[in-house]
Amino acid sequence: MARCLAGGLLCLTVASGLAAAQQSHLEAIRAVPEMTARARQALDFAAARLEAAAQAYKDHDLEAGRDALGEIGDAVELAVEALEATGKHPRRNPRHFKNAEIRTRRLLGQIRQLRRRAHPGDHSDLDGLIERVETANGKLLLGIMSARD
Repeated sequence: MARCLAGGLLCLTVASGLAAAQQSHLEAIRAVPEMTARARQALDFAAARLEAAAQAYKDHDLEAGRDALGEIGDAVELAVEALEATGKHPRRNPRHFKNAEIRTRRLLGQIRQLRRRAHPGDHSDLDGLIERVETANGKLLLGIMSARD
């Protein structure tokens, strides 16, 4: 009995430490001074967290899955904010904006695949993330397609 309790406490400690490490990783990305590098790293982080979320849902670890989904949304929004902070117009300098648009579109496809495989009770978590990423993707696409102000 004591062994199970100690093992459970160890698992809880490791899980909370992992969540703190992921959050600190996102904070480290926020500290990157070069905005295009920040955007690229944020999208890399989002892709890695999507894999973690898929594994968490597969393992029926809903809390870890929801945490990862929230981090994905935060990372995608950070990437868009970083690109907007460059001060460059997306239509005149589309390279980084188009790269981010393609990556967010690919991420949307992967999230939708995860939603199809997920338990129907988990769809609302994924629907919220889909909405956040679609908004970010639409913002990027609109910037690329719009005329200069």
